[in-house]
Amino acid sequence: MASLKIAVLGAGSFVFGPSLLSQANLENDLGETEIALMDTDAEALNLIAGVGRRMVREARKPIRISTHTERDTALEGADYVISAAAVQGRERYEMDYDIIQRYIPGHLVTEFGGVAGISYSLRQIALVMSITDDMKYYCPDAWLLNIANPLPRVCQAAEENGIRTVGFCSVALTAYNKLWQLLRGGSALKYPFTEAIKLWQMTTAGVNHLSWVLELSDRRTGENLLPTIPQQITQGAHIGQPQTEAMCLETGYFLAADDDHIQGFFPSIQPIQAAHMPFHGDDQERRSRLQLLRDIATDDEDWHCLLNRVSWERPIDLIAARETGTAMDFGALNLRNDGQMPDLPQGVFVETPCHVSAEGSLHPTTIRLPESVAALTQRAAQLNDTIVHAAMQCSRELVHRAVELDPTIEDKPAGRQAIDACIRAHADLLPHYA
Repeated sequence: MASLKIAVLGAGSFVFGPSLLSQANLENDLGETEIALMDTDAEALNLIAGVGRRMVREARKPIRISTHTERDTALEGADYVISAAAVQGRERYEMDYDIIQRYIPGHLVTEFGGVAGISYSLRQIALVMSITDDMKYYCPDAWLLNIANPLPRVCQAAEENGIRTVGFCSVALTAYNKLWQLLRGGSALKYPFTEAIKLWQMTTAGVNHLSWVLELSDRRTGENLLPTIPQQITQGAHIGQPQTEAMCLETGYFLAADDDHIQGFFPSIQPIQAAHMPFHGDDQERRSRLQLLRDIATDDEDWHCLLNRVSWERPIDLIAARETGTAMDFGALNLRNDGQMPDLPQGVFVETPCHVSAEGSLHPTTIRLPESVAALTQRAAQLNDTIVHAAMQCSRELVHRAVELDPTIEDKPAGRQAIDACIRAHADLLPHYA
């Protein structure tokens, strides 16, 4: 029997699944471990498992891969549960889009902001409540390492349902790329942005997808580079991120995420474009990926090509640090606010740097927000908190309150009608809202 068990929910994802298996097999030493892969898509699941077993053979690691189409057997006895789960993500997103365009033509459809963000949150919170109910029965001491969006809302609901939860999101890393282009005039960098990370020391903090660059210095000289960011924008430097640039001039601070992410938090300053589908791949890509996985699982194709497009989130690193007694620093972890961000409400999930001690305890950095960005971040945190409690209490009144709080919903009566229609459309995935 393995000494460590990691359950992975949503493991059939063509990006998420291989990335985690690579982290476990090639980039960390976990010792004797069972990785329980769970997905309702049996075909994709079994093919991903085949890839994982091939990695294990080639890496000669003491890791066992098991597959599960039901959650209970995957969760039973788990020490950690990694989740990127979403039910019918693409289909439900398209349903929301069609509904919202009927009530509020041109209203942006995203994972976080607006009517679609509220609708998606209600579904995702219903799902994580079910997951954590099962965890309390099958693995009550396990940690939930969540990647599923809307991240801070899903994490807060899981934590309030009694499961220790940590959220992982890589969006803050993109600040290195944006700042490289802005301050160095260079072309866009590729992940993992090594050139910029070697050059600069950066600290970001806030709430997920709304984190601010609060420290930026030259590693060689110690020079504080923060003042140069708005100076460059004022002098005409542009990186094709008008919302980011406008907010920097307004507040003096630079948002880590790109405009595709932050547009869910502010009224648009430009004509709204169609939102990017927040789910990987269309039907044609799915067919191609399935065939590639078949070839890899049968040793007819090299599996390294799967890592040309990887998930940037690294929950396996946290597991390895805690299980091997290795101290580690994370640039951004999402944790319950127990005072590390005193300017934001207690209990909401916030994103800060975090040190993991050799004993396995988590020590988030305490950070005060500058006055110019505190109110904007508080508004986002309050909206997150309202949506979480609307979902957990099945309260239509709180859902409507979320519409009032969301600055991207300018027509509030139409917003209430639209979210009510979304709740009706997704009734098969939601509890009854009184």
